[in-house]
Amino acid sequence: MKEDKILIIKFGGLGDVVLSLDAMYSIKKNFNKSKLILLTEKPYDDILRKSGWFDKIVLIKRSLFYFLDIFQIKKKIDVTSLSKVFDLQTSKRSSSYLRIFAKSGVYTNGIGKFATICHSNPNRNFLHTSDRQKEQLKLSKINIKENAKLNWLYPRIKNNKTRFALIVPGGSLKRKYKRIPLEVYSNIIEFLLAKKIKPVLIGSVDDQQICQTLKKKFLTLDNLCNKTDFFKIAELSKQAIISVGNDTGPMHLISRGNNPTIVFFTKFSDSKLCAPLGKNVSIVKYSCNNLVFGKTVIEQIQRLIINQ
Repeated sequence: MKEDKILIIKFGGLGDVVLSLDAMYSIKKNFNKSKLILLTEKPYDDILRKSGWFDKIVLIKRSLFYFLDIFQIKKKIDVTSLSKVFDLQTSKRSSSYLRIFAKSGVYTNGIGKFATICHSNPNRNFLHTSDRQKEQLKLSKINIKENAKLNWLYPRIKNNKTRFALIVPGGSLKRKYKRIPLEVYSNIIEFLLAKKIKPVLIGSVDDQQICQTLKKKFLTLDNLCNKTDFFKIAELSKQAIISVGNDTGPMHLISRGNNPTIVFFTKFSDSKLCAPLGKNVSIVKYSCNNLVFGKTVIEQIQRLIINQ
């Protein structure tokens, strides 16, 4: 009897991958007797391999030219061995991949002319990622189970004696306009230190200059910029009494830890489309007035930590 194999396609940024965890988990639960294969790229194999949801993870390096991606896919995946393909990326690029599966008669769920089941809602681009994926998978009679089991990512943490807050002041250099001015973070850090809460900076190599600037001003904070992997960030999110940061990938990871989290959005990104998920997430829109905005944020932090 032929082994049932299902392929999930997911690329994008860290935030986009985290927003898709519920969809991936739901596909896994719906086809729990099938072999599940993930098509993605580095570094997401590290985090998703630990989930235990996938029997195989296939990595490609996306090229400027789609046909080179397809060449890699055909080389690494036996297209004819698949029964179903779920494209959770639903970009122009990933939709072009569906052609090779459709030509072999494989059931495909995605968008575009090569999707057997096409999510054709004209308003799909105006939906939050999670809502869009709910609609898409429902077409294949898959109901997304919210709050996927993420114990593999977020360990149980004993009470931490050190009261600290995670601060994520940076973001991708390609989208610097999503960053809130450092003046606001300075005010937040001053408030936290006055409350005897240690600020802990999180960021990637793109954020080193920002974090070093804050460290020079506040010598007692901890600067973990470019020193944490996905799992360490997730662990810290469960220990922190509060986390504050820009609309960037690590904040999506932190928010799913379900401790109080405040995420800042500028006018250049829309929380209605991509707000982080979690049980204790607050979205604050940057007003361009640093004084007023900073005061609003500090008042919100005060309310969230009052009983901690």
